[in-house]
Amino acid sequence: FAAPLVAHGKPRVFVSHGTDDRVLPIDSCSRQLVPALQALDYPVTYEEFDGGHDVPERVVDRAVSWMLSGNRAAQR
Repeated sequence: FAAPLVAHGKPRVFVSHGTDDRVLPIDSCSRQLVPALQALDYPVTYEEFDGGHDVPERVVDRAVSWMLSGNRAAQR
């Protein structure tokens, strides 16, 4: 995780997390980080999925689509 001393802008953020992640437990990670980002008015897309630390292909596909959709919008 990043903890910058100074923030510039409000970039969109995509977060996904497995509900059974034993490497980075969801309760002490994403379920803390996402509300903190939202409280700072960051546009957050958050997706929890059944599983552990490995991100399923369907979630990766959604993240890539999300990222590409923002790039196209920024170029208009």
